[in-house]
Order: sequence, then structure tokens, then C-alpha cells
Amino acid sequence: MAAELRARAGFRLGRGRWLVPPWIAPALLGCAIVLFPWTALLFATLPRHYAANHWKVAWGGFDIGLGLALATTALMVARRSPLAEVTATITGTLLLCDAWFDVLTSRGVSDVTQAAASASFIELPLAALCFWMARNIAHAVEVARPFLQAAGFTIVDNKLVPPDEPTKSSELRSAS
Repeated sequence: MAAELRARAGFRLGRGRWLVPPWIAPALLGCAIVLFPWTALLFATLPRHYAANHWKVAWGGFDIGLGLALATTALMVARRSPLAEVTATITGTLLLCDAWFDVLTSRGVSDVTQAAASASFIELPLAALCFWMARNIAHAVEVARPFLQAAGFTIVDNKLVPPDEPTKSSELRSAS
């Protein structure tokens, strides 16, 4: 149990105030902001004809989804929401998929080199960061759970309810 309570480096650096460093939310939001013009550039420059139907829509639509995932994760991290665990996992997965398909669908040495560099220096490190955040948040929740339960906290309608606050179910019982 003592090992579980030992603060991780990120938690120690924040002096107990944050599980995820505060620079992450603006960084992810910045990535989302950069991704939207990049998507517009893709729509404008991708070849009209390729060996796939709806090529521009497939890539552009995927990048729009990735941008929304990045922005949502940034918002959840900024709000210190436990839902950041879910959005970070989704974002990390989309980043892995983006790197995979960018590299595998590239043609020519120049395109493959550009895709591999983008994967190595942008997409894969961001994915690793997202998975680290998700794991860190999940671990914090699991460590805190027994202490919260011992203190009398309960979860009602997916919300943490303090011990002295009435719940909807107890209000319903007392009303009948």
C-alpha cells in the first residue's frame, strides 16, 4: 500500500495540485488548432485520383475526428475531469492509427520519409503522452477510491457525493 501512495514524479512536481502537468491542456489544444489548417491543406492537395474511393474525405474526416479528440482531451484535462482518462485513451489510439496509415499509405521515398518523421516526432510521442495521462488518472482514482469510501463518500448517478450531502435515492425514500 505504501508503494501505491508514493507520489509519482508528475504529482510531486505539482506539489500535489495536479496529476497531469498543466502545460498539457494548452499543448493538446495547440495541436488541435494546428491540425485543422493541416486538414484543409490535405483537402486541397491530396491527389484527386488514388486507389481508394473517397480518399480526401477519408483522410480529412479522420483528421477532423483527431482534432476533436485532441481538443476534447485538452478540455477534460483543463477541467481536471476524470473523463480525461477516456478521452486521452481515444486520442492516443487515433494518433497511433494516424501514424500507422500515414506511413503505410505513403508512396515514394520523400513521402515515406515525411510520414515516418511525423510519426516518430509528433504522433507517437503524443500518443505515448496520452496513454501516460490515462494511466496516471486511472491509478489516482484507484488509489483514492478506498479512502473516499472509508470517509463515507458514495457515487450516485456517476457523481461523487460527500457523506453529509443527501442523495437522490435517500430523498426519494424520505418523500414516500
